[in-house]
Amino acid sequence: MAEIEKVIFDLEVVTPMFLGGADAKTAELRAASLKGLMRYWWRALQAESDMEILRKKENDIFGSTDKGGSFAIRMVYTDLRGIKESFPRHLVPVEGKDFKINILEYLAYGTYDYVKGKGNVFSREYIQPNKRFKLIITIRGRKEEILRTFYIFSLFGGIGSRNRNGFGSFDVLNKAEAFLPLKTDYSIDNPYESSNLSKLVKKVDSQPYTCFSTQTKVFKSKELFDSWDTAMAGVGKIYREARLKLEGKHIYEKRQYIGAPIIEKKVTRSFLDRHAKPYFIKIDRESGKYRAYILYLPSMYCEGLDKDIDGGAINRHIVNSEFQKICKEFNEYLSKKLDKIL
Repeated sequence: MAEIEKVIFDLEVVTPMFLGGADAKTAELRAASLKGLMRYWWRALQAESDMEILRKKENDIFGSTDKGGSFAIRMVYTDLRGIKESFPRHLVPVEGKDFKINILEYLAYGTYDYVKGKGNVFSREYIQPNKRFKLIITIRGRKEEILRTFYIFSLFGGIGSRNRNGFGSFDVLNKAEAFLPLKTDYSIDNPYESSNLSKLVKKVDSQPYTCFSTQTKVFKSKELFDSWDTAMAGVGKIYREARLKLEGKHIYEKRQYIGAPIIEKKVTRSFLDRHAKPYFIKIDRESGKYRAYILYLPSMYCEGLDKDIDGGAINRHIVNSEFQKICKEFNEYLSKKLDKIL
């Protein structure tokens, strides 16, 4: 029987963390949600093309309906009360309009409602930056694999809603101690160096699931920022500009591939009802300041889907080729505004 070990991570919230409780509005940090995110990032580190083998490996670690997994997690905290305070204002113009929008609210779309006379008012609570909590992982075997999963999760992932847009970023305060078993394979002090990130990339093309493949790219902001909000606003403006540069106003043939659905005046303009974007914004602390990163982590587009939102047939080969072409155009723009490190 494998030895039971315990690893404790001291975590600090870096950007607002939108957590859904029982009523989906009150912030609540739940172990099941965090384990689900770790499952996602574990998959991202795999290069297994056989989905049955992949699922078996996954179930051995994370558990399934008929068996438990190889680890359990719990959180310890004293004060993680949610708030609904407005974000700092970082305004950007809207083409063809006489008003500006807060780029932070643009990135947080879906967490607030418009209230006449008040503007956008948060309907969901968030945990504010600088709050701390402990994550305790009890492991029965496969320790390094589980630590490696949390390592990559901490580099590029976030907790809660809108985490692909940079919200829910967190910092591991005790990196040296918690990730000690990985030190011979991965850098703890300089994890975003290209020489370190290249170790994560598998020599395979895009898979049916999101993973680190030969198409993976990582970009970082050219400068350090004084606060989380200026870092997020800076990278948010670049991300928004990249989307708008793809095509003209009120045209969504290309933008729908970056993320779906696209809804204009309550009408869906994308051929898929839902497709998560292949981009992850992460805000990381560095030397007392903040730096923004964008990870491009694609998969085969529309894999497993035969019909579009209107019931029309999907040619997956054509759609996937179009997806890759548009993302290449998107990435070329990011390369002009950010430093490409992978």
